Amino acid sequence: MNLSKGTIFMAISGLVGLAAMYSVHHYISAQTQVVAKPEGQVMVAVVDISPGTIIAKAMVKSATWPRELIPPKAAGTPVQLEGRIINAPVSAGEPILLTRLAPEGASAGLAGLLTEGKRALSVRVDDVSGVAGFIHPGDHVDVLMEMAKPGSADHFSKTILQNIVVLSAGQIWEPGRDEKPAVVNTVTLVLSTEQAEIMNLASNQGKIRLALRNRNDLAELNTRGVDTSNLLGSDHEKQEAPQGAPPKGVEVIKGLTCSRVNL
Repeated sequence: MNLSKGTIFMAISGLVGLAAMYSVHHYISAQTQVVAKPEGQVMVAVVDISPGTIIAKAMVKSATWPRELIPPKAAGTPVQLEGRIINAPVSAGEPILLTRLAPEGASAGLAGLLTEGKRALSVRVDDVSGVAGFIHPGDHVDVLMEMAKPGSADHFSKTILQNIVVLSAGQIWEPGRDEKPAVVNTVTLVLSTEQAEIMNLASNQGKIRLALRNRNDLAELNTRGVDTSNLLGSDHEKQEAPQGAPPKGVEVIKGLTCSRVNL
């Protein structure tokens, strides 16, 4: 079969066009191809979980995350969470970290979060003494006490406990002065036996206030405390200092001259 030159030219043009189109498609595909990143399984909370709660199956789910986004010590299977207790608050959507679990065999409730030798003591606070509600479980606080100085009109303030861990913060119902139930804010602190004795005495003898501190700040300072006279300054101390009795003496009269001689 004899083909005209025009037909041959059109056939060659079509083949060249197809080759060019294939080359462009291949180039664009190579440039836009997304490299698949390695993935892994992580257990995340479905609901907010409070400290002291035993993890139930309905509270968590398995999710597929890029491995680079999975935090270290994150639980990857439901078996790792069976019967375990949360020792720090976890929000919905957050991965469950093994470091936020109480030791295996711990009982439910706040008692299961206490280590050997520690005690949980709850204290009443208001919006001021409790840092306006900004204290949460796991935070670290200092405890300040203010009381009247015995035998004096002055008041004394001092930091009595430092770097204390907050176990829980919430509200309880107590009868008020009119015998009607009233909401009372409380904070539960993790203390040693000696610290619990100090806290119990301080909360009954004076007023206590909590000072929120950075969790990474572990320094404990030995403060002298401050009283009312320190606030008013040294000038006030001079003005308020008791005047001593005038020196003893006698008056000597010589004629019309009168003088005093101190003894």
